[in-house]
Amino acid sequence: MEDTLDRQLAELRPQAHRALVIGLARGEEQAHRGWSHSGAAPDQLTMFEIGSVTKVFTGVLLADMTLRGEVALDDPLSRHLPDPVPAWRHREPTLLELATHRSGLPNNPHGMGRRELAYALGFGKRDPWSDVSRADYQRLVTRESPRSQPGGRMRYSSMGVGLLGDALAARAAKSYENLLRERVLEPLAMTATAVSVAPPWADRLLDGHSRRGKPRQPLQDFMPAAGSLKSNSADMLRFLAACRRPPAEPPGPALAFAQEPQARMGKHVEMGLGWILSTHPRRPGMVWHNGGTWGFRSFAGLMPDRDRAVVVMSNTARSVDRLAVRLLHSPPR
Repeated sequence: MEDTLDRQLAELRPQAHRALVIGLARGEEQAHRGWSHSGAAPDQLTMFEIGSVTKVFTGVLLADMTLRGEVALDDPLSRHLPDPVPAWRHREPTLLELATHRSGLPNNPHGMGRRELAYALGFGKRDPWSDVSRADYQRLVTRESPRSQPGGRMRYSSMGVGLLGDALAARAAKSYENLLRERVLEPLAMTATAVSVAPPWADRLLDGHSRRGKPRQPLQDFMPAAGSLKSNSADMLRFLAACRRPPAEPPGPALAFAQEPQARMGKHVEMGLGWILSTHPRRPGMVWHNGGTWGFRSFAGLMPDRDRAVVVMSNTARSVDRLAVRLLHSPPR
């Protein structure tokens, strides 16, 4: 597998990235490779922001709490999160609709999406959330009034998944981070993964960079369930190994449940709870999610039928999807 990683890295021409790391698993074998534009290459313990791959963990939490009978997929949002909520023009969405991006909500609160995009591309110089308080965020949420009814066409929404995570945390009477640590991270011995990275892992967290290579501040918004986790390839391959072969004890059943299709996104794509499921009839099935902040890009995926998994993380806001998919499809050597 080491030869495969070296070959794919050479073909990628990773010079567009400041640094990246790859973790690949096939059966019982695992390998990690790091690359750096200058200085020491990152390794399996180097920390990255994983962006929207966080949504997979939120989906697993929803699966776990559903299996325990603490929530139901068809519960309306306000049953567990009475405030703040948007001014719904139609009925409010269910927890399942929030998890599968069918809530009707935009990706970010009004006005924030453009600011985030400009900052990630390197055109803005100021962190778009730097002057937004929690009270400001709550006001932005309550001002949203989706025109489309929930349950219809998919509209990717970090805001929706953020509210889902808030609802699950409120139901458990814990913070999102503490709930995730208790239900998923600690049982899987994922000691590095966190929203707020503590020593000794904080010293291993890389700085992010825009697509143009400009330094970018760490992600700090009020939607931790949508994209605020940091992790390393060792922890992520440990998580993917549990997803490939879910254990009988928790969170194993939730890991399996989260991979079951819940809604169709397109002809060959479905949504699980957090996961995206590629189901092309002439290609192996793939369970995956990518992620990005304004300074990082990531991809985590597995092929259950081939017992493969891959994670790729970069500290530059340039896609790593192509490399990750090629690694999943590449023949063993």
